[in-house]
Amino acid sequence: MNTYHPLRELGIPSRLLTIADALLRDNHGENRNWTPSVNIFEDESGYHVSAELPDVTPSDVKVTVRDGVLTLKGERKLEKKSDTTRYHLVERSYGQFSRSFTLPKDSDGDRVAAEFKNGVLTVSVPKRIEIQPREIEVKVN
Repeated sequence: MNTYHPLRELGIPSRLLTIADALLRDNHGENRNWTPSVNIFEDESGYHVSAELPDVTPSDVKVTVRDGVLTLKGERKLEKKSDTTRYHLVERSYGQFSRSFTLPKDSDGDRVAAEFKNGVLTVSVPKRIEIQPREIEVKVN
């Protein structure tokens, strides 16, 4: 049985596919690193980062803020099957990940909050409460 490989559809020889797989994958399809998809948006209250982390447990995720940089780190582990299990196709990436983002100057890195729900990590960074200029009435005597 010839296993499916997306690059084979482009006419790349099997020998090159084997070399590419060896460079990119460990045993059993475990990638050395992978990059989760991330959305970043802003609203009136602050900045929000949502990362897709299917099959990652909250205990395998770490969120840090240091020197104005927000970092998401973690690991998605390959589900180990019995010794008799043979994979025919492994397209999903596994292994460690790390994403870092420089926070805007008006963000408050001391009040970051994170929530993990349905495989999506959402990190909220509120905006700093700036002291608004105040008008003072000048009385004439």
